[in-house]
Amino acid sequence: MKHSKTPLPGAVLLLAALGFVLGTGEFVIVGILPEIAEGLDTSLAAVGKLVSVFAACYAVGTPVITAACGGISRKKLLAVLMGVFLLTGAVSFAAPNVAVLYAARVAAALVSGTLTAVAMLYAKEVAAPEQTARAISLVYGGFSVAAVLGVPLGTAVCQWLGWRWTFAVILVMGAALLPLLLRSLPAVPPRREPGGLLKSFAILRDPRCSLCVGMILCSACATYVVYTYLSPILTDTLGLPEGAVSPLLLVMGACSAASNLLSGALGERGGLRTLPWAFAAQTALFALLPLLLGHLVTGLAGIFAMGLLMYLLNTPAQMHALTLAEREYPFASSLCASMQPVSYNFGIAIGSFIGSAVQAEWGFKPLGVPAAVFALAALGLNLLLLRACRHRTAGAAAACGRAF
Repeated sequence: MKHSKTPLPGAVLLLAALGFVLGTGEFVIVGILPEIAEGLDTSLAAVGKLVSVFAACYAVGTPVITAACGGISRKKLLAVLMGVFLLTGAVSFAAPNVAVLYAARVAAALVSGTLTAVAMLYAKEVAAPEQTARAISLVYGGFSVAAVLGVPLGTAVCQWLGWRWTFAVILVMGAALLPLLLRSLPAVPPRREPGGLLKSFAILRDPRCSLCVGMILCSACATYVVYTYLSPILTDTLGLPEGAVSPLLLVMGACSAASNLLSGALGERGGLRTLPWAFAAQTALFALLPLLLGHLVTGLAGIFAMGLLMYLLNTPAQMHALTLAEREYPFASSLCASMQPVSYNFGIAIGSFIGSAVQAEWGFKPLGVPAAVFALAALGLNLLLLRACRHRTAGAAAACGRAF
């Protein structure tokens, strides 16, 4: 196919690098919590909520900030947000106590989500129309690589030099990337529409948007009911030694990265119409998971299959939201760009909470049951979303674009 032979613009690779920096900044904390607790002379419980606080601030603050900043030039917004992100890294590096570190992480969460939305908008802007799906999946791929390589790298830096230097490395990477981004990305004038912030949220009344939000949230819930407890599942349920966990997590990370690449292909070849089979496969996998976890080989196969399925919705859902905004809600384009990561973070929080309650009462094997319920709900919402697209007028149906 012609578009498969056309290289993506270099700016897309820089946006993927931005995804790597943001992803490393978000995920690395889980690998260095004990060192932070020791370094700040506090308990592990006191720093343990850094993860959940980050996710909550990301999910709640991102749509509001993104919508509020819709009237600012995109390149100027990128520069300001990256400046704040770099400042939070410097404050984290120098934090004298846990309260200052919490404040820095909250600020980092608030700007990270909006930076992700800006990256998605730019990916669509700089790539040719036939390259949009690949560009978006590549930006998401930066986050996957952060989980696979960025977190181990940050943890290694922590072990070699101390936890503060982990934040310093992220700061240096971001500072080196910023001038390259500003040089490579085009200036995009702001969209100024009457109604401002509140008008942007009007898109949520459209079932093609609200059903998509619910679909993303349920899919994330399904995965993170199980994924949150992957390490103890490997050791306690499958009986693997501690030393086997890191290599297997690396394989799992590679599976999730492959899932993002597959997501780009789905975005090009049918979008939302390709997702019912993916959600059906998720539902079947999670329903069988209690049985699969009874044996080492089948348990590992089920876990790796979960990794291959977990991000398939990313590009189709993101393309649907961006195209819908472009065609019918141009004043909400920034908000729509943040819809997928925000909805997914809400799903992570809910799925992790439910998984915690289930495993505390019945152990790890039954986690597949609520996961299957959420995957089935995602399938139902996907079918309703496709129906909502079909029942629009010809002009409105076109807003679903290649996503439908």
